Amino acid sequence: MAFTRKKIIINPYQIRLAMSLFIYIIVYSIILGFIIFYPLYQDLNYATGLEEQTRISATVLYLHKRVWIGLFVAAALAAVHAIFSSHKVVGPVYRFEIALKDLIAGNYSSRVRIRKDDEFKEMEGFLNELSAALELKRNRDAQSFEDTKNRLETVQAMLDAEGARYPEDVKLHIRSIITGLNSRGFRK
Repeated sequence: MAFTRKKIIINPYQIRLAMSLFIYIIVYSIILGFIIFYPLYQDLNYATGLEEQTRISATVLYLHKRVWIGLFVAAALAAVHAIFSSHKVVGPVYRFEIALKDLIAGNYSSRVRIRKDDEFKEMEGFLNELSAALELKRNRDAQSFEDTKNRLETVQAMLDAEGARYPEDVKLHIRSIITGLNSRGFRK
């Protein structure tokens, strides 16, 4: 089963990117239009005969009909292209945000999965490794907590019991607990 996204616009960044690309192309088109039409208007102003003015005017009108529509369509297509091409970047970033929120919330069992053609594919592995490492650490900490709790309960029972060789037995168990905590990395 192929993994696909249901939404094309995932983040408002995609719209901002498309709009800025559209505006840049329109501005560039105006500059291009100036470069194309200004010399023609200069030629029209310096034309001596009516026939030459008619020819230049016809050329200018013809170009106006073709150039501006073509440039507008090119700008619109570039904006649409920006939305679809940014999808391969914004989609993974969106998934990474969700994964990081899960990690912050303590859900270390969740894993990131992005499409094979998306950008930042290596980050998928790094985040999944981080999740697995945090999950393993949490499980080890929980086990350490249980072990320490059981040992402290044993010490408590020894203290509560009558006839225990109080100082020696308790000291031995407390040293064992401290050694166990130190071996698991619980240090100051």
